Amino acid sequence: MNNSSFDPSLPDRGELWRILVETVHAMPMYNNHKRYVSEVMIKEKSDISAKELAVMINITLGEAIVILSEVANEKGGNGKVGEARKGSQIADRKLFDFSK
Repeated sequence: MNNSSFDPSLPDRGELWRILVETVHAMPMYNNHKRYVSEVMIKEKSDISAKELAVMINITLGEAIVILSEVANEKGGNGKVGEARKGSQIADRKLFDFSK
């Protein structure tokens, strides 16, 4: 296939992003994962990458990308998603606790 050919029937980047977000929002555990990332993971490691997050909590890379993007927007969208937790205090809740 020629790399210079473009299929105009394919969605553009914006449409692909909307499709990814719609798909992730339809996942049964999305809200629990997002809450866990926002309340626990970001406080422990504010500069976590989507790949790291996907591996750490066993989710798809697409879900991790959407969650980190949304959490960053909610926190002000300043590049870093959250501030690292001060001191040695570590969150005592696990992912399972967010399914209630």
